[in-house]
Amino acid sequence: MKLSIALIGEDMIDLSLFGKLLNPATFSYKTYSYSGLHDVESDGAAIIFLFSPNDSRKLEEAVDYLGRGANGKRFLVIVSSLASFKLLGGRTKELCSDHLVFPSDNTSVEKRLDLYQRVLTVQKFNSGSEGLTEIQNRMLELEEQNVAKDKFFAIIAHDLKNPFTGFLGFSEYIAKYYDEITKDDLGDFSLRMYESAQHVYNLIENLLAWSKLRTGNMEFEPIPFDMEETIKRVLKLCESMILKKEINLVNSTKGKLEVFADANMIDTVFRNVVTNALKFTPKGGVVHIGYFLEEEYIIIFVADSGIGISEERQKKMFKLGYRVSRDGTDGESGSGLGLILSKEFMLKNGGDLYFESNEKNGTKFYLKIPRLL
Repeated sequence: MKLSIALIGEDMIDLSLFGKLLNPATFSYKTYSYSGLHDVESDGAAIIFLFSPNDSRKLEEAVDYLGRGANGKRFLVIVSSLASFKLLGGRTKELCSDHLVFPSDNTSVEKRLDLYQRVLTVQKFNSGSEGLTEIQNRMLELEEQNVAKDKFFAIIAHDLKNPFTGFLGFSEYIAKYYDEITKDDLGDFSLRMYESAQHVYNLIENLLAWSKLRTGNMEFEPIPFDMEETIKRVLKLCESMILKKEINLVNSTKGKLEVFADANMIDTVFRNVVTNALKFTPKGGVVHIGYFLEEEYIIIFVADSGIGISEERQKKMFKLGYRVSRDGTDGESGSGLGLILSKEFMLKNGGDLYFESNEKNGTKFYLKIPRLL
């Protein structure tokens, strides 16, 4: 179903450029001047784009005319710079359903056009204000996601900066006083620099994986494999951390645990969950790994006797734009990105990642993985 669209403006170049963004298979549009508003009203356009003229009063009068008596059935969109939009009166903004910044990033405009098409086509514009309410709610969700994404990158930038501060400090000291540093001090500095570099590497690795997943550039190859082998391999990698913190590890997974999923993704998820359990468990604590079966899934659980997660942090888990990570019981740092990535990996595989926790009473994470049937 094609949507009928009206483009109203004074600059034919702007109208032409915008028209090129409209997919002819889904949109049918006509252009009008501000003096031809009567023709627009009788044309039955589902969406009316009003390009900001030099005189903002023309735009306000047009919005008032087209929005008057529409009873929520006319979708008006202002197309202008952000500065021009801020100068408009409150009533004009209220009568319009959306605002597009143009010329701007074409990708963001195309995504918004696709949203209009999908929602208005489903509604067929017969449900009046309900159709507008749904599309406005969807746009609000998109705006919230963008804000969360901006906060998320601010957190990541901060987490990248911190390890480099220590790394640069130690390397500068070594460069200046290399002939005065004792062997023991050099060993200590080297260890701290290695830990900082490892933290940055892990963060960048997770960030790249998350970016690939979000842009659809990550390979996804579900295959049958034995989850027990993955568990053994990850625990072997974590051996030094287990010994250092004197963790009492209990592994009650025995025999073949055949699943069908992307082995690399599941490996990443399990490694993130286990290292988190070790990180937040105090010296001498317990980490228990086990499983149980559901009809179509194997549920692997990782339970720890650590510091637990407060109710406030639990509400923000797996969400972009919130800092939920904190230092581990031995000062280990993290960004929280690993768990966000893990959740998305599990959903991609048709499974899930969830948890239960009480502050000061430990946490139990569950990996829900499709079984090989």
